[in-house]
Amino acid sequence: MSSRLSHLECARCGKSSDAFVLQNRCDCGGTLIPRYNLGTSVSLDEVRSRPPGPWRYEELLPLQRAPVSLGESETPLLFCERLSERLGVAIWIKDDAPLPGSTFKARGACVGLSRAVELGVKRVVMPSAGNAGGAWSLYAARAGIEITVTMSSEAPDFNKAEVSFAGGELVLVDGTIADAGARAKQLVRQTGAWLATTFSEPYRVDGKKTAWLEVFDRFGDGSSMTMPGTVVLPVGGGVAAIALAKAAREVVELGWAEGPAPAIVGVQSADCAPIVRAFDAGADEVAPWAAQPTSSAAGLRVPAPSEGWLVLKEVRASGGSMQGASEEEIRSAIGDLASTEGIFACPEGAATLVAAERLAHEGALREPVVLYNTGAGAKYLELLR
Repeated sequence: MSSRLSHLECARCGKSSDAFVLQNRCDCGGTLIPRYNLGTSVSLDEVRSRPPGPWRYEELLPLQRAPVSLGESETPLLFCERLSERLGVAIWIKDDAPLPGSTFKARGACVGLSRAVELGVKRVVMPSAGNAGGAWSLYAARAGIEITVTMSSEAPDFNKAEVSFAGGELVLVDGTIADAGARAKQLVRQTGAWLATTFSEPYRVDGKKTAWLEVFDRFGDGSSMTMPGTVVLPVGGGVAAIALAKAAREVVELGWAEGPAPAIVGVQSADCAPIVRAFDAGADEVAPWAAQPTSSAAGLRVPAPSEGWLVLKEVRASGGSMQGASEEEIRSAIGDLASTEGIFACPEGAATLVAAERLAHEGALREPVVLYNTGAGAKYLELLR
């Protein structure tokens, strides 16, 4: 691997940390973000000579040796002719359902777990709303290491089965992902395992970044990448949104693309929308959502996103917005995408259509528009009945 990894930088205080020893968070409590040595050129032609897929962009990934892999490949970027005609703007869908585990969480898992193994981790403990736990369990099985996943008892049955069948230890808790997170921390203190909580593990953000590098590459021409005008994506913890902003800055710094970066439109379930509420209020921090979330979009049941402030910062800097989608709208959008474009999206991915349609009618979308489907609708059948 030809990684340009340089150091880790705290998103809150800006302090640098060693990227070559095992880390969780900064001493100040902030999340650590991987930084790369981009001062010397990397040939885009050389990058494009490699097989398509996330590992094509190895200079912008943290791995020093061959990854733990389940055969990840580039996922489709599909032009949606009927939706484009209906909304009056060019609509594309980045569909990550074909990834291992049928979820975009495979991107974060393959990079995050590969880096943990490089740094000597033998056992992982992580909380999950569903798909992340399943994906990390599959990659842990591939790597031959132990994993414990804490999960709400209300999580999708499919995800619980994934963890168990992959040989992971599944610990169910009453409550939300926040309660699962508290239980994971207890287990880490008891066992000495490594904690892989969202944003307490520095490298999954760069795994998620590969989705956007693929999109920029696909929109590009023979000499450069091209960024879309707007990206509409689901926001639970917010890793995908932060990864998008990071990818855009890095390709500009490398000279692979020119700005402006895409406007980021984040979508949450109206059943659990703490970042939407903070955005609408003009707040800089995100207060926890008090009500118990019950949305069919399990990945959006994140009542207290730890880096909600950073999501707000990136969304505002991009000229984007945060949007809510009701349960009725999300369920309708699943059928709409399937019957209109043949894409059976997960509820989180379908929520992006709700926001896109609303903003298109307001004339608030820069073309081309990319909607992010983060997983397969088939994983949610018991919730969609």
